Amino acid sequence: MTPMSPRKTILRELSRHHDLKGRDALTRPSEIPGFTDRPADYQKAVNQLLQDRLIQGRTDDEGRLTIGINDHRAQEVRKEMRPVWMHPGVWVLLVAVLAAATFVV
Repeated sequence: MTPMSPRKTILRELSRHHDLKGRDALTRPSEIPGFTDRPADYQKAVNQLLQDRLIQGRTDDEGRLTIGINDHRAQEVRKEMRPVWMHPGVWVLLVAVLAAATFVV
């Protein structure tokens, strides 16, 4: 099985925290599974997600970055996290293939 991209891993973990602990659930990026194995890739993904405003960042009491889902962009996060087979384009392609198959037969 192919490992998930750092971006999807971060969004998945932050979504879990958001669902379990509420809107103000923040976590340190280093606590996300996989971060310690590939810190440069994960830090790049965190920076991109912050830039896209899908996540928000704050400093904790120790002055370290904590991140969480941006409530104003939660719908976009859910769209990004949905499985490939749930994307509308996949369904359009599937219907087109089925329609073409009925005309070929």
